[in-house]
Parts: sequence; structure tokens; C-alpha cells
Amino acid sequence: MPQTLEENYRQTTQEVPKIRRDVPRRVTLRDRLGKRFNRTIMGICLVFIVAAAGLYLYAQSASYESTDDAFIAAHTIEVAPKIAGKVDSVFVKDNQLVKKGDLLVQIDPRDYDAQLDQKQAALESVKAEATSAQAAVDQQMANVRSLQATLDQDRADEQASQAQADQTSDDLRRERDLYNTHVVSIQDLIHSQVANRSAEANLESAKKKVAAGEAQLTEGQAQVRTYQALVEYVLAQEKQNGATVESAKLNDSYTKVYAAETGRITHKSVEPGDYVQVGQSLLALVPSEIYVTANFKENQLRLMRPGQPVEIEVDALGGRKFEGHVDSIQMGSGAAFSLLPPENATGNYVKVVQRIPVKILFDQAPDVGLPLGPGESVVPTVKVQDFQYSPLQLMIVSALVAAAILGIVWWGTRPPKVKQPA
Repeated sequence: MPQTLEENYRQTTQEVPKIRRDVPRRVTLRDRLGKRFNRTIMGICLVFIVAAAGLYLYAQSASYESTDDAFIAAHTIEVAPKIAGKVDSVFVKDNQLVKKGDLLVQIDPRDYDAQLDQKQAALESVKAEATSAQAAVDQQMANVRSLQATLDQDRADEQASQAQADQTSDDLRRERDLYNTHVVSIQDLIHSQVANRSAEANLESAKKKVAAGEAQLTEGQAQVRTYQALVEYVLAQEKQNGATVESAKLNDSYTKVYAAETGRITHKSVEPGDYVQVGQSLLALVPSEIYVTANFKENQLRLMRPGQPVEIEVDALGGRKFEGHVDSIQMGSGAAFSLLPPENATGNYVKVVQRIPVKILFDQAPDVGLPLGPGESVVPTVKVQDFQYSPLQLMIVSALVAAAILGIVWWGTRPPKVKQPA
């Protein structure tokens, strides 16, 4: 039965898809991988992310140097007495927190109080002697001044007597000449002779008086010098006794032992009733000012400099971190300053990486209540340089690394080529 035009068109349109299904199409990468396509894309992204993270961590780690060979240190103060004696009281206990100036130990002060009283009494006695000697000097000086005044008067009298004697001598000579010429009588001549003898006698008496005054003045001056020497000696004794009193006061003050710094008490080995000697260690005081000694490998010091910031992780506080900075780097390895430094000039030599002590200070002193003390382990991380790579550089390098990794993986897992039979 002949088909109509409409039926023929329907039949044609229904057969066309069948014909198209039979025609082969181009095979894509997604067709090859099938369900593994999405996982492959995710794997590529994961490789890229891992490469980027690895490069970032590597670049970041290049800016820091860290070591676990580091410990807290402090200038521990050994508390020891400056005098010997019996301990009267102990006011602290182990691990107690004390402040600067707190009283730690009291030594029996009675012996030193008695010595101080004795020295002070001796000083007062010497002061009294010095006062008496100075009074004697003053009195003798007054006597010397009186003798000097008397001597000056005697010398003036001597000069007057000398003038009188000279005058009477001239008168006697003139009277004799006049008597020889019968101008004056014998009575006038005798009167002149008597006057001249009297004047000469007065002059001789004045000279003796001056000589006696000079002798007394010399003796008085000698006594003044003697008393002055005595005063100097007594003053020296006073100064010496004053120094002895000051020493006794110091010894008396040493009976009280005070804390030199704020810190904690450790290694207390003294109890009331103990007899202690000079310099004997009673206890140790760990100051609150602590620092870190980090032993870095010598190849870690290339970029390390004083002043660089440090992050300090304390093991005793569960990894709590503090900020600090590099204070100084020791000029030499720790082994070079040991009791028995290594001798590499003989025998077989094995190179060992040396460690250099680095002193690190806390930017802010930790709370004194925290259990931080010498010998505790820390992990310092020093920032030796700033991060030197931009995000774009990291992305480019990460992409190249990821491509290289994927290329290596693809090359190692590619299917072998199958030769077509001829």
C-alpha cells in the first residue's frame, strides 16, 4: 500500500538518529578518564596547593633560626655572711619569693654590740685626751705670748740702759777733761763716775734679764711643739679609734643578712642555732631578671645579629611563648671555653658542627610568680630576615613545581605503546 508523504517524512526522521549513532565521534580526555576525571582535577589542584604550601613553608623557614638546645639562665646570688656567729633567726624558706631589702637571716648580735660599745668608749677617751692636749697647747701658746711680750719689754729696757750708760760714759769723759783743766771740782768728777758705774750696772742687769727672757721663750716654744706633737698623736689615735668604731658598726650591721635582689630562695642550708663562718653559703637567691642561653649551630649564625626579635617557647609552661631579642653572640664556641678544650692537632680528626652560645633577653620580664628558673628548657626562634617572596612569585613557582610533579607522575605511569600488527 503506497505510503503517504507524511508517513514517509516520519519514517525518515526516526531513522536519522540511528544513522547518527552509528557515526564515530572524537574521543576526549574526559571520555578516556571517565569517572576519574573529577578526581584527577582535584588531584592536580591538591598537588598545586601542596606545592604552594611547601614553598611557603620553605621560604618562611629560611627567615627563622630555631634550636631546642637552649636553657633559662640567671646570675644566681650565693648569700653568705660577712661575719662569724650563731644564727639567731631565719625568716625565709625554700622557693619563697622575696623582695630586695627583705631580712633573710639574723645572726646573734650581742658579741658585736659589746665590741661596738667598747670601741666607742675608747674613742670617747681618746677624744677627751685630744681636748686636754689641745687645751695644754693653747695654754702654753698663751704663756709663750706673755714671755714674748716680757722679752720685748726687757729688750726695750736694755736699749734704754744702753743709752743711759753711753750718756754717763760721755759725761764722765767730759768731767775728766774739765777736771784736768781745773774747771770742775773733784766732787763733780766723783759724781760722774758714780753715775757711770750705776748706768753700766743697770745695763748689765738688763742684758741678763733679756738673756733669761730669751731662754724662757725658747723653752716655752719647745713645750708648745711638744704639746702640738702630742695633739697630733692623740688626733691620730682618735682617727684610728674612729675607724675601729666604724668597723665595729659594720660588723654589727652584718648580723642582719638582707636580700640583694628580688627573686626566689633556693638551696637553703641554714637553720636557727647553726654556727656560720665568714663566706659560708647560707642559701641561693635566683633574681627575677632571667635570660636565655641558646646554643645555635655555627651554620645558623650567618644572618643572626644582636637586636633581632626572638620568640621564646617555654616547655615548663606548656609551650607558652614570650617575646625577646638577641642580646649578644659569644665570640667562640662553647667547647673552646670548656675545662678541657678539644685538641685537634693530633690523632684522627672528625669534623663536628660547633655550637655557639647566644644570649637572649626577654622584652618584658616574666611574672615573678611563674615557675621560671635556671636550667629550664626553652625553644627560641630568631627572625633573622624578613619574608622576601611575594604571593605572585610563590604562585608561579608553585605552578611550575606542580607541573613538574605531574609531568614526572604522568611519565612514570603512562601506558606502554602497543605496536600494531603489520
